[in-house]
Amino acid sequence: MVIAVRANTSHSVITDKNTHCKRCDSKLFMGDYEPECLNCGYAEYSYTQAKLPKNKRGILSTATRFIIRYSGEFANLANTLAHVKLVRSGHKVVYDVKCPFCEEHMDQTSLSGKRPDMREQRYKCPSGHRLSLIPNHRGVLGWR
Repeated sequence: MVIAVRANTSHSVITDKNTHCKRCDSKLFMGDYEPECLNCGYAEYSYTQAKLPKNKRGILSTATRFIIRYSGEFANLANTLAHVKLVRSGHKVVYDVKCPFCEEHMDQTSLSGKRPDMREQRYKCPSGHRLSLIPNHRGVLGWR
C-alpha cells in the first residue's frame, strides 16, 4: 500500500546546476543550509550559498513613501495629494517632499514661532509654493 504524503512546502527548489539527487535522481530542495532530497534524504554538503550584494539603503528603502492628503479648510484642494518619502540626512531621518503643484522638491524652512506647541514642519519649493506637514488628532500626517 502506498500513502501519498504532501512534501513540506517551506523548502524551495534549488536553481543551481546540481538540481537533482545523485542517489535517486529526484529534485533537490533547499533545506536550512544545504540542498536535500525529500525522497531518500541525501544532502549536498559541498553546496555553498552565493553571497547576495548588500542593500546599502537599508530599512529606508522599503515602505518609506507616503501619499499625503490635504487637511486644510479649502475645498478645492481636497483632491490634491503630496508625495513624501523618508530620506537619511546625516544621523537623522527627514521628509523629502514633492510640491503637489509643480512636482519640484521642497526645502524645509523654519517655523515662525507663533505656534510652538504644534508639531508642524514647513516646506517651500523653488517656485514659491509653501506647505506644512501636520499630524491630525490620530497622528496621521496631512498637509495644508
